[in-house]
Amino acid sequence: MPASKARRGLWPLALLCALLAGCETMPQSLSQLPGISSLTQKPASPLDPLPAPETRSWPDPVQDMVNQRARGFGLVNAPEAQRYLNGLLTRIKAAALVPNWPGEVYLLAQSSLSAYATGAGNIYISLPWLQSVQSEDELVALLAHEFGHIYLHYHSLEGAIASADTAAGFASLGLGIAYKTAQAQGWNQVDTLQASYALGKTLTTALYGQTQEGAADRFALHITHKLGYSYEHGAKAFLERQAGWEQQNDALELQKQEALKKALQASTLENAARKAPKSNNAVSTALNDASANLQAGLNVGMNQASFDLTRWIGKLTSAHPDTVKRQDSLAEIADQYPAIAEERPAAQAPLQAALAQKRTQAILKNYQTAYKAMEAPQSPGAVALARQAASGPTATHAVPLFALYTAASAQPGAVRGLPRDLGSLFDANFNSEADRAWALYTERSTRLKESGQRDASKRVLERGLQHFAVAEETMPYAVKFYGETDGWDRAKQQAQQRRQRFPRVAERCQTAARSPQEVAEIDRRSEKKASELTDRWLKKK
Repeated sequence: MPASKARRGLWPLALLCALLAGCETMPQSLSQLPGISSLTQKPASPLDPLPAPETRSWPDPVQDMVNQRARGFGLVNAPEAQRYLNGLLTRIKAAALVPNWPGEVYLLAQSSLSAYATGAGNIYISLPWLQSVQSEDELVALLAHEFGHIYLHYHSLEGAIASADTAAGFASLGLGIAYKTAQAQGWNQVDTLQASYALGKTLTTALYGQTQEGAADRFALHITHKLGYSYEHGAKAFLERQAGWEQQNDALELQKQEALKKALQASTLENAARKAPKSNNAVSTALNDASANLQAGLNVGMNQASFDLTRWIGKLTSAHPDTVKRQDSLAEIADQYPAIAEERPAAQAPLQAALAQKRTQAILKNYQTAYKAMEAPQSPGAVALARQAASGPTATHAVPLFALYTAASAQPGAVRGLPRDLGSLFDANFNSEADRAWALYTERSTRLKESGQRDASKRVLERGLQHFAVAEETMPYAVKFYGETDGWDRAKQQAQQRRQRFPRVAERCQTAARSPQEVAEIDRRSEKKASELTDRWLKKK
């Protein structure tokens, strides 16, 4: 393989080595991280009283909720289901002897199993958790685990790293890794810096995150036992479900990689055939074919290396340790303390009653239908499915409306009864305070801008910014939008204003305010830096 190809194949690895070993400000041990000392101590018995919680100042939980709504398709407005979940959280807080702590449970409009807690005291779980758990024991174990992160104050590190100068240093070195392993069209340098910032931050906190998961598991075991729930049907079932989903997700990821490799190979062969000199000579034709196949093999091999590197980075930076290991750890505790593993019947009736509530039942069904339509928007029944999803209690929800918009856009002949301007379907969401999702504003404004309706595009975005005025997640997008529509000087002014009010996204806003020329120059410098690092690494070999 030519040296230039070897260099391109190796420099992401060289950058990773530099990222891990070359930063003088990298913490030398876990004990130097904020709040880590308590985690290095021997775990207490789950039957012992909990350690006293640290005193803290709470971020505004309402502002936190609005910020979460600005991510993806936001939150699901399901009043009865939320009331049930918050009743469980109230019991968990009481068992932890902190009944007056702020925070509520919210449902995420996501199709995968997802759950997390924030420093404001809020817990966010995706709909599939509510649809898949088999008992209240399992649901309480999930909520208690997430509340454990809040109780044990593990969010202190999040704020410390987010504002640290070292994170910016990691971002610049991680640039090449994020860029070269991102096998996606439309990937730009704004996306790259955001991804590499997240990578750098995650590398710094990986071991901390893996340690705190075990502590949160033990916290959940204490709470569920105290509340009289079953270990078998609760914590054990919760981790088993998560492990099963992770295995399924890994299989889907491998399928995507294989499909991408096949597409890449076909594209390479097609390009080679188009560029090859025309020849009626069988030998020349065979040589051209061999050359094309060799090039295709090299390209696929290079991308496989990127896939493998990406998966390795994912394992290295995962905030969650291997779920099977977590299961084994809890099983050891259950063996050590028989009272924990005592057989108790599963509490199924309360969960079944909550899910049987009429509006909750309709919401869950409509979301399942919406995701089915979105998975195959060109299928014959997709538009009908999406119409059904965007009706009844979910007629103003973001996911069902987006499903209808997507399916109708994919099948123009099946849109009878729908407005010609399909983007106007989103108005139902924009006019519903409880259901608004930032993703629909960005989709609507982007499509209007692409069709030349710049004034209408700005009006939509500015309307969205009024509703999401306290949502920091919207700020980088808004800065970039103003740069594209009003000029990059205006974007830089906007970024500076947002720096003071939203310090956690200050760097992302500054990145979004860069003009295409500035982005190109940063890219050139990054490539140069990467080549220098790789050359140095190759010489050592």
